[in-house]
Amino acid sequence: MACSIRLNRCRSGSTEMGKNTMAESPFTGFCRACAATGLILMLSACGGMSRTDTPARVEERSATPQATQAEPGSDVQIAAYTPPAQPQVARAQPKRAVSVLMSRAAGQRDNGDLDGASASLERALRIAPEDAVLWHELAVVRMAQQQHHLVVQLAAKSNALASPRDPSLRSSNWRLIAKARRAQGDVSGARDADRRASSLD
Repeated sequence: MACSIRLNRCRSGSTEMGKNTMAESPFTGFCRACAATGLILMLSACGGMSRTDTPARVEERSATPQATQAEPGSDVQIAAYTPPAQPQVARAQPKRAVSVLMSRAAGQRDNGDLDGASASLERALRIAPEDAVLWHELAVVRMAQQQHHLVVQLAAKSNALASPRDPSLRSSNWRLIAKARRAQGDVSGARDADRRASSLD
């Protein structure tokens, strides 16, 4: 700024001097020299103000943290929860229970305990009501008790449940029916039952 002010003064002075007289030429030369020097200094200062520095780079960081990968062999595996097994309670199978009751009934009948044998067979029938052999065995006990009307019903029930591939059981039932009918005085019914039994032998 000082150089600019001095330069302007020199220019104005030189102009005035030029108008007044041509005898002041040494002063005019001095002003021109000062103006040239000031212009050079101003250009140098302006050149020094230019900056070529680039702004520092800012490192970008991800806002989401990256998951850390576990090293091989360091993974922890959690097994699925398995509830403890329920305690198994041993229970008698129906076939086993029926077999025990049938053996008991046979022993009771052989010993003359017909009521005990009847009770054992009835218990077995509550477990296996579709067992044709149990109905036949109960009919045999009722025959020994001379309950002939029950014999006919029980033997017929056994035949209804018996397998067609078991002709021996069906034949035995018809012979029981024939015997019970004779005891009741039904001779024709007894003959019909005997005929049916013979057809199965």
